[in-house]
Amino acid sequence: MRILGIDPGTATTGWGVVGYNKISKKKTKVTAREVKNGYGNSSFSLINFGCILTDSKQEMGKRLLILAQSLRDVIKTYQPEEIVIERLFFGANATSALSVGQARGVILLVSEEFRVPTFEYTGLQIKLSVAGHGRADKKAVQTSVRRHLGIKNLPVPKDQLGKRAFTFRDDAYDAVAATICHVIKTES
Repeated sequence: MRILGIDPGTATTGWGVVGYNKISKKKTKVTAREVKNGYGNSSFSLINFGCILTDSKQEMGKRLLILAQSLRDVIKTYQPEEIVIERLFFGANATSALSVGQARGVILLVSEEFRVPTFEYTGLQIKLSVAGHGRADKKAVQTSVRRHLGIKNLPVPKDQLGKRAFTFRDDAYDAVAATICHVIKTES
């Protein structure tokens, strides 16, 4: 199964496609802790990940169009069977909440255009499932993602133009973490 994870934003939207295979065909119940520690009936593989970047100097409509077109390209290329979106929580910053809400609307619309089932988890749920505690920092999440994927180093993600996105890699890593969270939540 291919799962597309998305960490939404208007300046940067992280995405990650993870392959997931059940190792055992037995219908054994596996605890979230066993899946989290890599001892369950599943296997993860990183297919690809990256970022969709937009220029803050452009009009919002143009930025959302770039997001929609780029996301369509990702979905056409990788043909995910499920999409997972990080549900965001904002305190007092209404401006950020509004712009990210617009990006989420575009993501949900494009997901529906392709008729791909979409699931949502909060950052707290993702961190708790993937790293073992809801207040995990970025480094702890990345370490846990690498452990789940069985790799020593995560490569540097690329943007929609194929350029390496060093500055924005946390968004792509968070998108991959969202896919792993989804598997853990649905397996336990």
